[in-house]
Amino acid sequence: MSVADKIKLRLYIKKLQSQKKKRDHVVVASDWDRGAWNKKYEDIDFESAVGIIGKDPNSHSLFVKDGNIFKGKWVDWVEKYEEQLLNIITNHADHPIVELGCGLGRHLFSLHKKGFTRLDGYDVSENAISLAKRHSTEKGYDIGFGVLDITRPLPEGIIKDKLVFTHACLEQLKHYMTDVLQNILDGKPKLVINFEVDYSSVDSLVKQYIDALDYQNNLVSELHKLEKQNKINIISIEKLSLSLSPVNRLSSIIWKPID
Repeated sequence: MSVADKIKLRLYIKKLQSQKKKRDHVVVASDWDRGAWNKKYEDIDFESAVGIIGKDPNSHSLFVKDGNIFKGKWVDWVEKYEEQLLNIITNHADHPIVELGCGLGRHLFSLHKKGFTRLDGYDVSENAISLAKRHSTEKGYDIGFGVLDITRPLPEGIIKDKLVFTHACLEQLKHYMTDVLQNILDGKPKLVINFEVDYSSVDSLVKQYIDALDYQNNLVSELHKLEKQNKINIISIEKLSLSLSPVNRLSSIIWKPID
């Protein structure tokens, strides 16, 4: 990474720090309203990791591979990142799969292309779910989608005995983490995979970014509390080898409830 890129990153984080707001429901909802899930159906590329029709796949961005930040073409790395996630999921996919915070359903569509059929996705954004449903119907996919706020108790049975995963979803829920994890526990999943930040293991730059946006810094600490209470078993916590962001580097956090 060039000196100029390093300076830009630090100035970007300084700007975020000056604008910091508590990430409550109001702030989160305003972010959703500006997100890709509120674009027009015709502007969304549901089947591609690029995501938006017209976005230049050859545009350059900063990525992280094994801790090293570098600049590369989006098209060269975004599909490798997606494959990294899918490989982790499919290594454990002996059960129906549910994504909480699925957005426009990209991960579920990718899993469907790999031959998985018992798939469901839930998100708090009504528009995102409406768009994902429309695409799934037009393609003839048998994927279930529904609107859901995971800060509230989950409807009975929707994740029971299933593999549940999240991707950069729980980062929004720092102030609701205890309730969210309890709601997931009460749903009795078979296994949970959180692709989220492990705050204790990231470098100072990432921590500054997480703190500036008031993203979660307590997922792993809350999971350790549950493990001490003999409610869950943490199977593994490993940084993802490849990251699409130098300031939001996710880990694969795998755990399961204790019956």
